[in-house]
Amino acid sequence: MSPELERLLWALWDRDTAEPGERTRFTRQYDALIEAVLAKHPHLHCEQLEAALRVRYREFLRARRRPPTLPPSA
Repeated sequence: MSPELERLLWALWDRDTAEPGERTRFTRQYDALIEAVLAKHPHLHCEQLEAALRVRYREFLRARRRPPTLPPSA
């Protein structure tokens, strides 16, 4: 996973899991990252980027729920 994509996914997670008082700050951070990506890739539309991120974000959430290793057998 590219560092840029990972930053976007973590920013999205931070925004989605933030306390209500902090949500605005995390939304601004996420929006700034989106704007930076769009500036680097002028052919890309915001809707396309966010649609692609939704797919990767679901995978990201799924990976966070899984245990990293199997427990030792008894």
